Amino acid sequence: MGKSYLFVPDLSDTVDTMAARTSQANTRNAALLAGVGHFTARFFELMFPILAVQMTREMHLPVAEVMRWSFLGYLLLGLGALPAAVIANRVGARRVLLIGLAGIGVSALAAAEAAPGRGLSVCLASLGLSASCCYPAGLCLIAHTTAPQRRALAVQSLVGNLAIALTPLLTIVLLDQFGTRHAFQVAGLVVCGLAAALGFLHVDESRTPRVTQFDRALDLNNLPNRGLLFAILCACAMLAGISYRGFTLVAPAYFAERVSLLYFGAVTALVYAVGVVGHYAGSRLADRYELRMLSLALHAASVPLLLLMSRTAGVALVLTAMPFALISFGMQPIETTLFARFVPPRWRVMGSSLQRGLTFGAGSLAMWLVPWTKPGGDLSAVFVYFAGVVAALVVGIAIFVTASAGARIRNRPAEAKVPIGEPAV
Repeated sequence: MGKSYLFVPDLSDTVDTMAARTSQANTRNAALLAGVGHFTARFFELMFPILAVQMTREMHLPVAEVMRWSFLGYLLLGLGALPAAVIANRVGARRVLLIGLAGIGVSALAAAEAAPGRGLSVCLASLGLSASCCYPAGLCLIAHTTAPQRRALAVQSLVGNLAIALTPLLTIVLLDQFGTRHAFQVAGLVVCGLAAALGFLHVDESRTPRVTQFDRALDLNNLPNRGLLFAILCACAMLAGISYRGFTLVAPAYFAERVSLLYFGAVTALVYAVGVVGHYAGSRLADRYELRMLSLALHAASVPLLLLMSRTAGVALVLTAMPFALISFGMQPIETTLFARFVPPRWRVMGSSLQRGLTFGAGSLAMWLVPWTKPGGDLSAVFVYFAGVVAALVVGIAIFVTASAGARIRNRPAEAKVPIGEPAV
């Protein structure tokens, strides 16, 4: 009898291909979920100041009183970030993010039916707490599913920028088509639908984040006065938050007062669009220049712009607000990068959440500067107060620079030769 041979196909390539496709699908699902969460949180963060302008007209109330209804919401938006990151690491980022999205949707639906005043304030507080889950949970999701992470984080940043640019326009469309109450209702229904649909996305979070030699080269934990520097940096983050949150809160009402009551939404969108360009430019500058001096120079340049905004109107105000937005939004990636240098690599998500908590939590205090303005609704004095806050911030950064003399804090040190994504040794 002749010999018989059993043919056994080599399935190793097929298995590797299937594994690669599964990994790509998992990364894609995680990026989609994190991106939707980030966009939604940003949208509702910037939506209320525009709605507040319409509310002041409809209810004949001072803008300061309407702004105060959102205080707890913005406070919880910041303070909830760090606990959300901790919970996301323990019970799963996907679960926390979906709960946050559902909470935003339900809170917006409740806000549509709430009475002005305390009832609306409670709904906005619930909305802010729910939104606080989205950003840190999204970062955790990326950390647990993606390697390397730099591209995924860049996409997250892009999604946030799109939300900043589109929110004024989308909010104005909702106001024109549905009115104030139904604007909340429509937005809430859309988010509830998104949360339900995204619940069917499968995401495997079993991947353990790796610490790279690149990360270790960037680490500043060996600085002798690291604790003092970190404390100064936290104080600076709080002052920067008051400036940023104050601008985004007051700008729509100020543009309605001094530029155009009819087209204030378009003006706000234009200024925010310039801010988006600034955010991108800031991320590029953070990769190129020394972070401390960059932060000092840009914040110092914004002080005269705030003072000019308090004295101008019409086109001049818009032309002054645009470079301020360029700096204010552009500082965010620079400050985030600087903050990250003082956090151990494995705790970067927690560090980013802490910075967000300090920046946004303290930023909610900005609205208490509004009642100090002149009776009758003139908001110009608020920008003088903001200039004082930024001047104090510049002093804080100068102290930080002095205390860290001799150190060069950069985002891409020359000695970091190992690319992101390589295993740490």
